[in-house]
Amino acid sequence: RPNILEVLEEFPSAEVSTAFLLTQLPLLKPRYYSVSSSCDMTPREIHLTVAVVNYRTRDGQGPLHHGVCSTWLNKIALNETVPCFVRSADGFRLPKEPAKPCILIGPGTGIAPFRSFWQQRLY
Repeated sequence: RPNILEVLEEFPSAEVSTAFLLTQLPLLKPRYYSVSSSCDMTPREIHLTVAVVNYRTRDGQGPLHHGVCSTWLNKIALNETVPCFVRSADGFRLPKEPAKPCILIGPGTGIAPFRSFWQQRLY
């Protein structure tokens, strides 16, 4: 499905006002990522493990698109502050007893939360 920029490139004679364009642009939705660091090991930092998103439209023949947030995170300067909020996942925690064994299965979560669990166990 082509985006508005691709449609305008396809039909260069179309005259569209800036005001109209602004009404057509969707608001960005928040991107949710799993924290991949232990708050005890790095109390003043939050680490993320993010895959940079790149894809093509038109069955792979269209222009290359980049994930908005993953590309931005990939390009910002080291130690730059990132505006964010933390959403708690109360049911997704290590057992209180540090010696208790765990089997970690996370379909769809990737490795990020497990990195934080490993760090917490090492702390």
